[in-house]
Amino acid sequence: MLHKTGTLLTAALLGLTATIGGAGPAAAAPSTAADAPTFSLSRLVLEPTERGYRGSLRVTITNNSDSTQGFYFRVREAVAGSFSGGVESRCESDGVEEGRLVRTCALPNGNDLAPGESRRATVEFQVLTTPRSYPMIAAGGLVTAYSYETGSLGTVPFSAQFRSLDGKLTRPQTYVQDTQADASVELAGPVTDGPENTRRVPLRVRYGGDAPQLGHSLTATQLPAGSMILFTDPHDGPVYGPQAFVPGGLLMQGEERDVALFISRPTDPADESATITVELATHYWMGTISDVDPSDNTVTFNLALPTS
Repeated sequence: MLHKTGTLLTAALLGLTATIGGAGPAAAAPSTAADAPTFSLSRLVLEPTERGYRGSLRVTITNNSDSTQGFYFRVREAVAGSFSGGVESRCESDGVEEGRLVRTCALPNGNDLAPGESRRATVEFQVLTTPRSYPMIAAGGLVTAYSYETGSLGTVPFSAQFRSLDGKLTRPQTYVQDTQADASVELAGPVTDGPENTRRVPLRVRYGGDAPQLGHSLTATQLPAGSMILFTDPHDGPVYGPQAFVPGGLLMQGEERDVALFISRPTDPADESATITVELATHYWMGTISDVDPSDNTVTFNLALPTS
């Protein structure tokens, strides 16, 4: 668990828009004294992969003082929803600023640095957008480092640089991320019998854009008495309620994924012919985001099997 004092998270973190130059060296935080702790950043270069772009930002803190001090740092991502699961340091969610997620991170192998000691932390990012034939850049990232003893060491902005498919970084275009989701759901086959007195409802989920996402949910409404979603396929743990999250992690732009809901049969068999609606929603930071076409976010069906 990270501990912060109220003086460390100030309004000075908001509204900073300067960026690091496209091909310049790592940026270093300003220092007011030769013996003051400092920190520096590497460039964040996102490489094209089979699933969007991936890259990492390295944060190096150096204790130039003559006493042991503890340090941590705070990162606001340059591309909304791009923090990746793999993080060398220990990070905790710290809210959202200007639509971008913020994390507060400890240093690997302990926060304390001896006089003259440096330590580097690596934060990984993934942008689930289709790789382009041209380079791109996204500004707006921020890193602020802190000493537990003396407070803020300063704030350094950074940009996310997207390498083109042919390896170029120069003369980038500005990356423009979708602000609305482009998700859809449809029935992928007939309702059939499932285990544990359930009906198996096959669905196909698609995500067409690259709007920020933290997950997608499928919510069943108008369920008859005794019916609920028990689990999904692929299996993602028990559900026992009206809402299940789409298993398999975040969806790449243009990805289609087949999932199945296993819904318990109603208490009264006559209710199997009742109409059930399942709605797909895209979640991002404490809520859902609007969809460009809500008409394809729902499917309707019933749990009755066809008569032979």
